[in-house]
This record gives sequence, C-alpha cells and structure tokens, in this order.
Amino acid sequence: MATSKSQPRPATRAEQARQTRASILEAALRLFAQRGYNATSFQDIANEVGLTKAAVSYHFPSKIQLLQCACDPVHETMTAVVDAASRLRTRRQKIDAMARGFVEVMISQRAVMGFLASDPVMSGQLQEDHTLESLLERVVHVLYGDAPTGDQRLAVYAVPALGDALSALPQFTDDELRPVLLRAVKRLVPER
Repeated sequence: MATSKSQPRPATRAEQARQTRASILEAALRLFAQRGYNATSFQDIANEVGLTKAAVSYHFPSKIQLLQCACDPVHETMTAVVDAASRLRTRRQKIDAMARGFVEVMISQRAVMGFLASDPVMSGQLQEDHTLESLLERVVHVLYGDAPTGDQRLAVYAVPALGDALSALPQFTDDELRPVLLRAVKRLVPER
C-alpha cells in the first residue's frame, strides 16, 4: 500500500498490516454500500485499494469475514454498554444508559447500519451468526431478569430495527438524529 506525504510511513510491519487491513475494510464497506454484497468481488475491493486480489485474501480470507469485521466494532461497543449498564442499580438507569449507548453506536456506525439493513444477503449472514441474538438476550436479562414478559422481550428485539430506519432519514444530521433515536428507544423499552 502506497503512503502519501500526509500519512507517515508505518514504523513497523504490524502497523503497516493494521493500516492495510483498515484500508481494505473501508473500501469493502464503501463498495458493499454502493453495489451490494453479492455484486462486490474481492477483485473490486483490491482495485479500490490498489492491491492484488491475493493481498486482500491474505488479510480477509472471505467476504463474510469482511462483513463480520465491519460489525465487530458495533458488537464490542454494545457489549461494553451492556456491561456498564449491568452495574447500575435501577432499571431506569440501565434503560437510560443502554439507550444512550445504542444511539451513539447507531450514529457513529450510521453508514454500516444503512447498508446492513438494505442488503438482504448481509442481513441474512448476520442472522446466521447469532452474535446479535446473544447480545439482545443479555440485554433482556440485564433489564428484566430471568422471567421477562413477552412485551419486554419484544421491545428489546425491536430496538435494532431502528437501525434499519436510518436510511430513511439521510437529511438528519447526527445532532438532529440523536434526540429522535433516544426518544424512540425509550418509548420502545418499558420500565415495567
């Protein structure tokens, strides 16, 4: 990967590999969003970053691994949000903390959420992974304990669908979207 004058040459091979992976992932996400998952090939991604197909495959052996790596930051951040909320005392505090955390993830990962929602292949792959379901089950447990009602469980599982709606709100800035999403999450998730 060529370095520009504004970007200093990486000090180590590990740093160069990290930067190359980040560039490949960024290009893949951009192409997935523009063309769709199925219509984007490794060769397209390689061309976008100026690498060979073999170099892309070295860093990411499959397109599904690229997709999973795109979702990892979302999962890691949400796991940290749930961990922090689990240490709070009241259900209201837990709901508020998780709602704020969810909204920040949705806003910071707005581009990823948009194409994940719009591409059926990507959505299907994520459902097969069960990572989201596991995280949502943990949220249900943290908020409502071992015997949640059907309303409580449904409410928690409905919150990620707000990510699907982000693509319908491109005219909103992040600052405009934040309170809208926060109110929506809090309306969905009951205290009782």
